[in-house]
Amino acid sequence: MDDNRLDSLAEEFASAPTFFREHAQFLDLLEKATKSAGDSASWTGEMAPADEQRTLREMSNILELYQERPTCLDPYLERIVGQLMSVVQEYVYAYHDSVAESAAKSAGSTDMVSCEASVGLSRLAGIFDLLYTLCKVRGYKVVMRFFPHGVADIEPVFTTLWMHSSHLARSGWTTRYMLLIWMSLLAMIPFDMESIDSGNLDLPSLDGSQSQSQSAISSNALVDRWIELGKFYLRRPACEMEGAAVMLSRLLSRKDTATAKQPAFIDWAIGEIRNAIGSGSDEDSALNKKGMSIASVLCVNGALRVLCHLLVAIDSAHVLRLQMPLLIEIFESNAYEQHSVTRKLIAKATQRLALLVLPPVTAANTARSSVRKSARANLGGASGRYSHDHLEYSGETTALDDNGDADSAEISEEVETFIGILLQKLQDKDTIVRWSAAKGIGRVAERLPPALAQEIVSAVADVLKEHALESSDKGIIDVSMTSEFAWHGALLALAELSRKGLLMPRSLRSFVPWVVRGLTYEIQRGDYSVGSNVRDAACYVMWSFARMPNPESRRVFGEMSLQMSTTLISVAVFDRESNVRRAASAAFQEHVGRHSSFPHGISVLQLADFFSVGNMRNAFVVASRKIAEYNEYREPLLRHLCMGTIYHWEHRTRELAAAALRELVPLAAPYVVESLLPQIVANTTSPFLAVRHGAIVAAGVIAEVLAAELKENDMNSKEVDGVVSDFSAFVRTYGITAEQHQQ
Repeated sequence: MDDNRLDSLAEEFASAPTFFREHAQFLDLLEKATKSAGDSASWTGEMAPADEQRTLREMSNILELYQERPTCLDPYLERIVGQLMSVVQEYVYAYHDSVAESAAKSAGSTDMVSCEASVGLSRLAGIFDLLYTLCKVRGYKVVMRFFPHGVADIEPVFTTLWMHSSHLARSGWTTRYMLLIWMSLLAMIPFDMESIDSGNLDLPSLDGSQSQSQSAISSNALVDRWIELGKFYLRRPACEMEGAAVMLSRLLSRKDTATAKQPAFIDWAIGEIRNAIGSGSDEDSALNKKGMSIASVLCVNGALRVLCHLLVAIDSAHVLRLQMPLLIEIFESNAYEQHSVTRKLIAKATQRLALLVLPPVTAANTARSSVRKSARANLGGASGRYSHDHLEYSGETTALDDNGDADSAEISEEVETFIGILLQKLQDKDTIVRWSAAKGIGRVAERLPPALAQEIVSAVADVLKEHALESSDKGIIDVSMTSEFAWHGALLALAELSRKGLLMPRSLRSFVPWVVRGLTYEIQRGDYSVGSNVRDAACYVMWSFARMPNPESRRVFGEMSLQMSTTLISVAVFDRESNVRRAASAAFQEHVGRHSSFPHGISVLQLADFFSVGNMRNAFVVASRKIAEYNEYREPLLRHLCMGTIYHWEHRTRELAAAALRELVPLAAPYVVESLLPQIVANTTSPFLAVRHGAIVAAGVIAEVLAAELKENDMNSKEVDGVVSDFSAFVRTYGITAEQHQQ
């Protein structure tokens, strides 16, 4: 049955689309839908015909089949988006003209809200839904490349978006989101905004706005209204907020708006955040303990999103010199403890502000220069001590040589504060926050001089080692008192540092045992356990180790290859989680593909590939048995089973471990009897139910297999006699005589 399951998985993978299979059907439906939606005579209605709606839903269903393989759509993407946007463009122009005519007829009227356009507001909602599905599948950055972006498009699109914002109840959020994305593209037009602004916009107030009346807007200029519209959507949830953040960041990064509008907007954003979280008074502190309201959370998230985008576009931190203390106060606030998305945005903004504060990148003053030198050494393109005749490169030597530059480089106190915030976020309770902080630490360390980068590596190591107990004589690391959040964040940061080539060979020898321990990290909490994310992150670290560029690192991995390879394979076949098994297999594959230090690498990899380890029973029973035929992996696999997996908290995992043990024991019977069975028998009296049950099952399996071998080979060693005598006493405790058990 397992073979059938594997065959079905292989067929399923083979049947996965490698090209746009339904392209002919989809293009026919596209022609039908655009012909119906492009009929301007039908635009006066609010709803699309039923046939058009069914066609668009069918097209959306086809597109959603390609969420895992979106690049299959690329050959047809320009045609699809082009046809859809041609209809949308005509509609937007017609709607703009209709609004202008309506405004002209009601000239002098004070009730601008009552001015209705003759073109239906939500007539093309289905087309916008389909465009959103395209963005969801392929990504808005790719889809928007094919949007129209002429100067004449700006005011019609802006008018349409403004009118939809004035009638939120009648328009769909997908329509508003796509118009925001379109406006973000139009914001990049390389012409002065004053030359584009016609000055003829006469629009009603925004729906639900607190200060968007005609008198509240500072001027009737297009840019001012554009910014006000963006501020309005920064308080909206989900995609509309993200679209507004992208639009505002691009608008405020233009040369004609960066000086005139950007500083005031940044002050507004900081003020919005401070008002939402409080200014630090006793009353505000009591409010923060209760948690922010939903409106306050949306306000903070919107302001942070646009700040994150702006910090990428700003050229110098000098622009933020006055706001820097306020930003640090916001980043260090603990008012966001209940809101994971807000904390993630804080981590993202912190890393981007740190990169902005750091000195400009040069070829000699960053840790990344060490990686470049190492790459030249590998290629043999350098002279002197980096030549093939003397490949003694090490990261420490480079750091010492660059020490003068490192000492002369002035790193501001703000950078140290930002690094401290990121290190704290590594221990956050939510994965998205830890992952953002880990990426930020890698990027900041990459920009620092080598000596300072190693201080960050040491700080990450301290997070990893906090509350862990290491036995100096046996090399055992006790993680029972550690936090899985801290370990997960530290391992992610370690992987990012390793992937960027910032780990020195000297420190690798001390890091590898901790990463190996992370591969088996699991702490039981009641009737469940934690640590699967830690094991997955440890596999990521192992994967990144294989990509380290300098030859000295490869020598270190060559020395520790047996420990690394056997642990990775043990996890690949015996871990409970399928994603961890596959991650360990991927890390093993990366080392086999890039180095030749893992014993029997290709042969073992073929037995523990993506499909083999995907099925739990096949990984435990079939793959492990075949891999154990290689001497280097036999005892580590047995040791991993008998010292960990057989005592797993889940009943099914213990049973599979016993089944695997039945397959492996005949391959190394003396080792099992001498080294593993005594401890198993000792654990049969454990007060913990999972340990006791696992030990009983394992002892029974081993005794059964060894009894068969003893009867066949007529062997009777002293070690087996000693274990059987202990086991007989245990059997009598449970009401069965030794003679009955032997029978």
